[in-house]
Amino acid sequence: MMLTIENEHMAEFDVEDVSRIAREAAREQSTTLRIAGVVLGAGGSDYVEILVNLEGCRAEPCQFSLGVFRNASETALKDAVSEQLRRHLEQHPPVRKEKG
Repeated sequence: MMLTIENEHMAEFDVEDVSRIAREAAREQSTTLRIAGVVLGAGGSDYVEILVNLEGCRAEPCQFSLGVFRNASETALKDAVSEQLRRHLEQHPPVRKEKG
């Protein structure tokens, strides 16, 4: 069986790995983002939901979820999480607290 180069770099990350990668992506996007948890898809699926808390949100709920597939390279998984976090922040920017 031949493997493609893409498949050679693919992995299936466990919940702990996905949490770590999501935390790294969140840290790079904004200090207002916190990863609250990761939920596996039903039936051993490669799909996972990442629960994210947003500090200083404009309206409840201050938690949202994003979905990614965990059968990818670490870079691809982190990029997918980062892109969804970036889009969410663009659509729902947090309220800035005034100093004083």
